Amino acid sequence: MIRLRYLAAFVALASNGCSQSNIEKPSPALKLEQAARDARHSIQFPFSLLVPQTIRLGYDMREYIASPEFGEYDSIAPPEIVFDEIYGQAVEYAHGDLPVAFFAAAYGSIEHESIPFQFFGKEFDFSLTNESHALFLLRRSHLPRHLYHTPEGDEDKIQHFFASAWLKSTLGMDWLVRLAGRGVEVGEKLLTVGGFEDPRDIHANNDGLRFGAKAEGQINRLPSAGLTPNP
Repeated sequence: MIRLRYLAAFVALASNGCSQSNIEKPSPALKLEQAARDARHSIQFPFSLLVPQTIRLGYDMREYIASPEFGEYDSIAPPEIVFDEIYGQAVEYAHGDLPVAFFAAAYGSIEHESIPFQFFGKEFDFSLTNESHALFLLRRSHLPRHLYHTPEGDEDKIQHFFASAWLKSTLGMDWLVRLAGRGVEVGEKLLTVGGFEDPRDIHANNDGLRFGAKAEGQINRLPSAGLTPNP
């Protein structure tokens, strides 16, 4: 597989100019390469034997996105390029297994620390991540913020996109993937505190569904090519 990171690094460097200092310092590609190695096996042996591969690689992706090197890259590269890098690293970790890669990319991009539920007038938080609060905030700050180039932040659209691609790769049927995405939105509106149906979430879901279908035959296809303008 072509390493997407090298394309991303080239675009990032080109957009910032090729100064002498860029030549002398380690390139973003080399820094990301080291960060990716350091993030591997974040769940230590023998505990890793008890955890499914998708979850293990999801943890590795969280470590990778939280790394200073990825944060530096996010600060200089366009959001679409950073988005592509998340996918490229997940595919590399998964050795080309797309369902595993999609899940790992979605898990590594979780944007909510917890979900506030309300049942019979009582509220409680359902935790989505066991990260420390500080580490969660750091990783969240490294997610590309304006993926769809709208004034609102787009950090949560990344997990919607890759989760929908994962559902497409595992369930297959488009209608079932769309039903699952709609069910999440309805559940959020009915059961969470302050929840509502967000049409932009559905839009990201649909983009991810289409990408999941196309990537099956074109593993090197960039996910940013599957982004469509918000209605």
